[in-house]
Amino acid sequence: MNTDIISGIQLYHLCRDNSHYGLLSMSCGSETGWGECVITTDARHFDIIAWGDFLCKLNRQSLADARNMALLNREVWGDAKTELVLMALSNLDHSAAAAREEETPDSSILFEESMSYFSVL
Repeated sequence: MNTDIISGIQLYHLCRDNSHYGLLSMSCGSETGWGECVITTDARHFDIIAWGDFLCKLNRQSLADARNMALLNREVWGDAKTELVLMALSNLDHSAAAAREEETPDSSILFEESMSYFSVL
């Protein structure tokens, strides 16, 4: 799947007990990969657009190029953003059979439960 192109990116912002979490969905054809991270634990308000803006650079990139971009930008993006992207790419890179065996989040429920949502199409 290394030659496939990222066709969609969605970032869901969830909040529990004053902790903000990011759940990233990256699509490539009919496959979807997921990543998650703690964004912050001490902010009352959170701007998902400002935080997730770096994801725009990944859209329409090959999986290999997106992985390289994440690794090369770790110092600028920080560990949380980098690991979030690498987790989603790794999950997306699994074979279709393995992906079907894993439990994936329901995007309609996530959309309803999210504090905010950011999409790159």
